[in-house]
Amino acid sequence: MADKKAVMIEDLAKIVMVSDPRASPDGERAIFVHTVMDFETDEYTNNLWMADLKHGKATKYTTGRGKDKNPLWSPDGKQILFTSTPPVKEGEEKKKTQLYIISTEGGEARQVTDLDNAVESPQWSPNGKNILFVSGVRDKEPESDVKVITRLYYKANAGGFFDGKRKHLFLVPSRGDKPKQITKGDFDVSTPRWLPDNRRIVFVSNLREDADKTKHKFVYVVDSKNGEVTLVADQLKSIRNIRPSPDGKIIAVTGHDYEKGSPTFSNVWLVPLDGGDHVNLTGSHDMNIGTGLSCEVKVNSPDSNPQWSSDGKHLYFTSTYDGAAKLYHVPAKGGLVEEVVGGLNHSILAFDLVKDGGVVYTHLNTTDLSELWVCRDGKSKQITDFNKSYLRKTAIQDHEEFRFKSNAGHMIEGWIMKPFPLQEGEKYPLILHIHGGPTGVYGNAFVHEFQVLAAHGWAVMYINPWGSGGYYEEYQTNLPGHYFEQDYDDLMKAVDYVMENYDYVDGERLGVTGGSYGGVMTNWIITQTERFKAAVTCRSITNWLTFFGISDIGWTFLQQQLHGIPWLDEEKLMEKSPIRHVANVKTPTMIIQSEQDYRCPMEQAEQLYTALKFLGVESEFIRFPNETHELSRSGKPKHRRERLQHMVRWFKKFL
Repeated sequence: MADKKAVMIEDLAKIVMVSDPRASPDGERAIFVHTVMDFETDEYTNNLWMADLKHGKATKYTTGRGKDKNPLWSPDGKQILFTSTPPVKEGEEKKKTQLYIISTEGGEARQVTDLDNAVESPQWSPNGKNILFVSGVRDKEPESDVKVITRLYYKANAGGFFDGKRKHLFLVPSRGDKPKQITKGDFDVSTPRWLPDNRRIVFVSNLREDADKTKHKFVYVVDSKNGEVTLVADQLKSIRNIRPSPDGKIIAVTGHDYEKGSPTFSNVWLVPLDGGDHVNLTGSHDMNIGTGLSCEVKVNSPDSNPQWSSDGKHLYFTSTYDGAAKLYHVPAKGGLVEEVVGGLNHSILAFDLVKDGGVVYTHLNTTDLSELWVCRDGKSKQITDFNKSYLRKTAIQDHEEFRFKSNAGHMIEGWIMKPFPLQEGEKYPLILHIHGGPTGVYGNAFVHEFQVLAAHGWAVMYINPWGSGGYYEEYQTNLPGHYFEQDYDDLMKAVDYVMENYDYVDGERLGVTGGSYGGVMTNWIITQTERFKAAVTCRSITNWLTFFGISDIGWTFLQQQLHGIPWLDEEKLMEKSPIRHVANVKTPTMIIQSEQDYRCPMEQAEQLYTALKFLGVESEFIRFPNETHELSRSGKPKHRRERLQHMVRWFKKFL
């Protein structure tokens, strides 16, 4: 590795991210999204690429707009539907995302919609004659720029303040015409799916009068001809995705009933369209449904789970366990869950089933970036290799797994990434990195931030403490009501374990960082111990009392995660608030916060910074304008670069 260059912050612009794979109806090709960051334009460039699954070749399919996403094959395989942002001429305002169709033989794409509002969640009708999509619409235009707020849920991270628009279903002929609005009313629609009759559509929403006071979602069906809406299923209260069976008689659903609060595991359920009890197909699986591995150099695809086999006999889905995300299937009639594609270091991000029984998917691990793969007859084959040159020339650090028994008796899984370069006999600082969630998951995924820290000569340690996702349900669901107890103990014991077992770690030079839950845990750690010489807290929480009223999810999060509300549990919530204990802080602390973060709002960071400055603790406050809670994952490229520069600068100063 001596002849390779260290990972740089600027390498973000060299990384290609592959997402949203879609197999052609004949199983011979796959369309997918190719994404890169551009520091010059300070944007992300998305284009569609076409892969020949038989010969393992991929070619660029769309050019020009640079915002092409959500590709979908027409049922006959002759056209591809996708979303994109129309080009803007000089002097024009930025346009909203619209629908396009392009022939699978290539040529110019044809714009299908031209609406004032963005479109999302497109779906071909089974016969290919119509296209379903979701778009915002309001009953009447506002007469003033003054916000008149009447809802409890009136703002959302990355969505801003509620502006009167509701997301509803629309229908447009694939040949082109004026779109027709299908659903109307004071509710929002998500994850729509056609039924095989080309007329009815199932979707997720909450049409109840108390919908504004709850996060509950149910399944409905609407007749596209007359707009009549019928409730299909309300036994489950958290619905992530829905898929009608090939014959349209049953709907497969991923979700849960909040039996153990918001961390309750999602399962694959079968819901008869004509009524009847739900059937849980994965109740004995004891793994959450979905890929939850932390990785900031990936592009999220539409939820792949669950998917029916073409004969309707199996349902396919991903689960994350022991730091790896694998593909499984379960018989639709019930039975054992079986692994289809996996491995200890084989993490699947998104997938689509291929006609011949195979699967096309995107994959990454600790030392490999996202690429397109196909699996047939149990054998996996890599199709794209966009990142080959970068990985070959760069000193990418692998991680070493370790496990230890916690003070409570459960096993903890963690990893350490060595500093680069590592000299025999030398001692190096250690940075404890804490994930968000708290049900986030660290594991076998490429994390550019870890690589950057290691390249600056620091060992990086990360674990999945009590309350993390990626293990059995009890592990995830027993944290609420007990924040900063067993989870804090697990993190501190992990530091002790690493110091005892890795002789290159300097126990006198420890740093700590994390975002969201990792941010509030960082805040808690520096109020409880002086063992860390530097801290960088990102998009964090410091006062649960005020968090209740200012976060977009505060009023539900505190009830489900802290088991309290301010006017009834003031002392309980303050005792768990880092601001209560801030006078104990001696650790130099950098606070990184986005000004449009409505999940962990700026007020939380301001409280901590003001207190630390008042107390004379060395601190800096880094504020990013026009960024949200997602800064480190999908913020503007230049801001993502500068965030890492500030973090590195702070740790260099004190470690």
